[in-house]
Amino acid sequence: MQIELPKDRDVKAQAIAAGFSTVEDYVATLIDRDAERIAIQEGIDAMRTGDMQPFEEFDAELREEFGFAPRA
Repeated sequence: MQIELPKDRDVKAQAIAAGFSTVEDYVATLIDRDAERIAIQEGIDAMRTGDMQPFEEFDAELREEFGFAPRA
C-alpha cells in the first residue's frame, strides 16, 4: 500500500511525539485505527438501515458452525 504524507507536517516528529520509534510503525498504527473506525461505521450504518441480524440468531448460527454448546 502506498500513501502520501502531508508535506506541510513533520511526520517524523509526530511519530516520535506519539512514542513510536519509526515513521512506519506510526503510519501502520494510523492505518489500523482508520480500518477499525471504518468497520465500526459500517456496523452503525447497517444498524440504521435495518440490515442486521438479531444477536440470538447470530449466536445460534455461530455456535452451530463452530460446534459450541447451545446457550443455556
